[in-house]
Amino acid sequence: MIRRCTVSILVTLIVAGALSACGGSPTPPPAVKTFAVEATEFAFAPNSFTARVGDEVTFKVTNKGALEHNYVVFDPSGNEVGRITIAVGATATVKVKPTAAGAYAIVCDIAGHKVAGMLAALTVNP
Repeated sequence: MIRRCTVSILVTLIVAGALSACGGSPTPPPAVKTFAVEATEFAFAPNSFTARVGDEVTFKVTNKGALEHNYVVFDPSGNEVGRITIAVGATATVKVKPTAAGAYAIVCDIAGHKVAGMLAALTVNP
Protein backbone atom coordinates (compact mmCIF):
# COMPACT_ATOMS: atom_id res chain seq x y z
CA MET A 1 0.00 0.00 0.00
CA ILE A 2 2.74 2.46 0.91
CA ARG A 3 4.69 1.54 -2.21
CA ARG A 4 1.63 2.06 -4.43
CA CYS A 5 0.98 5.48 -2.81
CA THR A 6 4.64 6.48 -3.23
CA VAL A 7 4.59 5.47 -6.91
CA SER A 8 1.38 7.47 -7.47
CA ILE A 9 2.89 10.57 -5.88
CA LEU A 10 6.10 10.24 -7.94
CA VAL A 11 4.16 9.83 -11.20
CA THR A 12 2.02 12.86 -10.36
CA LEU A 13 5.09 14.99 -9.63
CA ILE A 14 6.86 13.90 -12.81
CA VAL A 15 3.82 14.63 -14.99
CA ALA A 16 3.25 18.02 -13.32
CA GLY A 17 6.91 18.95 -13.79
CA ALA A 18 6.89 17.90 -17.43
CA LEU A 19 3.73 19.89 -18.17
CA SER A 20 5.02 23.04 -16.50
CA ALA A 21 8.29 22.85 -18.46
CA CYS A 22 6.48 22.54 -21.81
CA GLY A 23 4.47 25.73 -21.79
CA GLY A 24 6.89 28.53 -21.06
CA SER A 25 5.35 31.74 -19.82
CA PRO A 26 1.96 32.56 -21.29
CA THR A 27 1.52 35.71 -23.35
CA PRO A 28 -0.38 38.29 -21.32
CA PRO A 29 -3.71 39.43 -22.76
CA PRO A 30 -3.88 42.75 -24.64
CA ALA A 31 -3.99 45.77 -22.39
CA VAL A 32 -6.18 48.84 -22.46
CA LYS A 33 -3.93 51.89 -22.38
CA THR A 34 -5.05 55.51 -22.13
CA PHE A 35 -2.61 58.37 -22.57
CA ALA A 36 -3.40 61.99 -21.68
CA VAL A 37 -1.68 64.34 -24.14
CA GLU A 38 -1.46 68.13 -24.29
CA ALA A 39 -1.14 69.91 -27.63
CA THR A 40 0.39 73.39 -27.69
CA GLU A 41 2.34 75.49 -30.20
CA PHE A 42 4.17 73.45 -31.41
CA ALA A 43 4.52 70.27 -29.39
CA PHE A 44 2.76 67.26 -27.94
CA ALA A 45 3.47 66.41 -24.30
CA PRO A 46 4.25 63.66 -23.66
CA ASN A 47 5.52 62.68 -27.09
CA SER A 48 6.67 59.09 -26.57
CA PHE A 49 4.43 56.09 -25.86
CA THR A 50 4.76 52.29 -25.76
CA ALA A 51 2.25 49.51 -26.29
CA ARG A 52 2.06 45.92 -27.54
CA VAL A 53 0.45 44.48 -30.64
CA GLY A 54 -3.26 44.06 -29.92
CA ASP A 55 -3.42 46.60 -27.10
CA GLU A 56 -6.33 49.03 -27.17
CA VAL A 57 -4.63 52.42 -27.15
CA THR A 58 -6.57 55.61 -26.48
CA PHE A 59 -5.07 59.09 -26.80
CA LYS A 60 -7.03 61.76 -24.95
CA VAL A 61 -5.68 65.01 -26.42
CA THR A 62 -6.34 68.43 -24.90
CA ASN A 63 -5.54 71.51 -26.98
CA LYS A 64 -3.90 73.99 -24.60
CA GLY A 65 -2.68 76.14 -27.48
CA ALA A 66 -4.09 79.18 -29.27
CA LEU A 67 -4.50 77.38 -32.63
CA GLU A 68 -6.52 74.39 -33.80
CA HIS A 69 -4.48 71.17 -33.95
CA ASN A 70 -4.97 67.61 -35.09
CA TYR A 71 -3.51 64.30 -33.98
CA VAL A 72 -2.85 61.83 -36.78
CA VAL A 73 -1.49 58.33 -36.14
CA PHE A 74 0.33 56.36 -38.87
CA ASP A 75 1.29 52.68 -38.68
CA PRO A 76 4.85 51.50 -39.55
CA SER A 77 3.83 51.22 -43.23
CA GLY A 78 2.68 54.84 -43.32
CA ASN A 79 -1.05 54.08 -43.34
CA GLU A 80 -3.25 56.43 -41.35
CA VAL A 81 -4.89 54.49 -38.51
CA GLY A 82 -6.39 57.34 -36.49
CA ARG A 83 -7.18 61.05 -36.78
CA ILE A 84 -8.84 63.72 -34.67
CA THR A 85 -9.08 67.49 -34.84
CA ILE A 86 -8.92 69.38 -31.56
CA ALA A 87 -10.40 72.87 -31.29
CA VAL A 88 -8.76 75.44 -29.04
CA GLY A 89 -9.53 74.57 -25.40
CA ALA A 90 -11.20 71.28 -26.31
CA THR A 91 -10.35 67.64 -25.65
CA ALA A 92 -10.79 64.88 -28.22
CA THR A 93 -10.13 61.15 -28.18
CA VAL A 94 -8.68 58.84 -30.81
CA LYS A 95 -8.39 55.06 -30.41
CA VAL A 96 -6.01 52.74 -32.24
CA LYS A 97 -5.39 49.01 -31.98
CA PRO A 98 -1.88 48.24 -33.30
CA THR A 99 -1.76 45.16 -35.53
CA ALA A 100 1.98 45.22 -36.22
CA ALA A 101 5.09 45.88 -34.17
CA GLY A 102 7.19 48.91 -35.02
CA ALA A 103 7.29 52.69 -34.87
CA TYR A 104 3.98 54.48 -35.26
CA ALA A 105 4.37 58.16 -36.17
CA ILE A 106 2.04 60.74 -34.67
CA VAL A 107 1.87 64.24 -36.16
CA CYS A 108 -0.19 67.38 -36.42
CA ASP A 109 -0.48 67.68 -40.20
CA ILE A 110 -1.89 71.20 -40.27
CA ALA A 111 0.37 73.21 -42.58
CA GLY A 112 3.64 74.06 -40.84
CA HIS A 113 2.87 72.36 -37.51
CA LYS A 114 4.75 69.10 -38.13
CA VAL A 115 7.92 70.87 -39.27
CA ALA A 116 7.64 73.18 -36.25
CA GLY A 117 7.89 70.13 -33.95
CA MET A 118 4.42 68.65 -33.47
CA LEU A 119 5.62 65.05 -33.58
CA ALA A 120 5.25 62.03 -31.31
CA ALA A 121 5.95 58.30 -31.50
CA LEU A 122 4.18 55.15 -30.39
CA THR A 123 6.55 52.20 -30.13
CA VAL A 124 4.65 48.93 -30.50
CA ASN A 125 6.32 45.75 -29.27
CA PRO A 126 5.28 42.20 -30.23
